[in-house]
Amino acid sequence: MIGSSITRRYAEALVSIGVEENRCDTFENELKQIVDVLEKNIELRNVVFSSVYPQKNRKAILKDIIKRLQLSETIENFLNLLIDKNRIEFLPHIVNTYEEIIDKREGRLRATVTVAQQIPNKSIERLKKAFQSSTGKEVVIEIEEDPSIIGGAITKLGHVVYDGSIKSHLERLKRSMIRGEEV
Repeated sequence: MIGSSITRRYAEALVSIGVEENRCDTFENELKQIVDVLEKNIELRNVVFSSVYPQKNRKAILKDIIKRLQLSETIENFLNLLIDKNRIEFLPHIVNTYEEIIDKREGRLRATVTVAQQIPNKSIERLKKAFQSSTGKEVVIEIEEDPSIIGGAITKLGHVVYDGSIKSHLERLKRSMIRGEEV
């Protein structure tokens, strides 16, 4: 509960700056970049997120990352504020909340489509058009690959999940057979 109110407060503050500067999308992309770097390097993330290390060291590390990624001064100041307030470990959640707020403002929905193997761009565009037509909103699609689903797709549209994977169909079939139901 406390983490949720913290993430919302920081996300809303950054959204208001983004709206004021007309840079909401820029901030979103920059935040995603920094979170991506921290997710890919666990040791780096552990140092930046840990209050065990001095703030000046964590800020210096972030400054180097920010410089390499060529992020804005606003995002640098925002990240330094999070370190100063011992809230940097909330960054991934703040980014998610930021995206939700921006999406709601823009009338946008996010869809994550998990497939067993890569699908052609034409198929992605058809999915996007179908989602937009059924929801009446702009849809941003992220494709994830997971060979364990065997085939089909698992689609998360907003907060609703549609599981059309072969793996889940096989599991349902197996449960039906165990219960002795007709297939």
